[in-house]
Amino acid sequence: MKIITILLSVIALNSCGNTKAASNMQENLDAKKTETLSGKYIISNLINTEELPEDIHLIFDESTNKVSGYAGCNTFSGNYTIEGNKIKLDSFIATRMYCEDTMEIEQNLMNALQEADSFSLENMELSIKNENGILLTGKKNTTSKISQKEDLLIEYKAISRGLFQSVTIKGNTILVQKDRSSEPQVRKCTNEEIASIEKLLAEITLKQLENLEAPTKAHQYDGAAGATLKITKKGDVFRTVTFDHGNPNKKIAKFVNSILKMAELQ
Repeated sequence: MKIITILLSVIALNSCGNTKAASNMQENLDAKKTETLSGKYIISNLINTEELPEDIHLIFDESTNKVSGYAGCNTFSGNYTIEGNKIKLDSFIATRMYCEDTMEIEQNLMNALQEADSFSLENMELSIKNENGILLTGKKNTTSKISQKEDLLIEYKAISRGLFQSVTIKGNTILVQKDRSSEPQVRKCTNEEIASIEKLLAEITLKQLENLEAPTKAHQYDGAAGATLKITKKGDVFRTVTFDHGNPNKKIAKFVNSILKMAELQ
């Protein structure tokens, strides 16, 4: 009888142990499933680089499939696509400031991103790799939220048969393209420009953008340039109907004029 009791106790203990192990394994799997690439990563290691500048980082936004970052002197942005653990990063544009101390580091970072073909993300540690090994690693930043300007994308476009103008503001970077065949001109916004844009944006009810009527509609019949304003904030997209370039609805006129004034400084 004692032997039977001992055997039953051993079986019960093993069962509990197996259940607990299975539970822990499931918790780990569930945790991995909830990890998403979106977020800011402070780069801790970069191929061919011994010492990294402060706050060199990447920001992934899964709602727009955009990647942006700071490379030590210049900011940059591009596109990315993922399928399983495969990743492709391309279409990069960057500001063009010259910083002698960080130029080689910035080139190493851009090379790493363009040569990457896979990634892993575990316990908030991101590794970007290719067939030769790890190109860079970064730790997800959870101590501070991404600032509003890093989570904001402003796009203004004006198009007609003889005119093309595109103005994009992402983070503290403005990109201006003045014809279809040219590359965008890129520069850093000043603190005053960013403060002005954020102030004017706060005066706009984004959910009402699509309902704002165009004051005039010359673009519909006499070849005038038609313009649109698109604002992406925290993954939500707000856009206007097409209006005549140079004559937006009065509720967004100050905001649009401010963007166009910034574009003239390129």
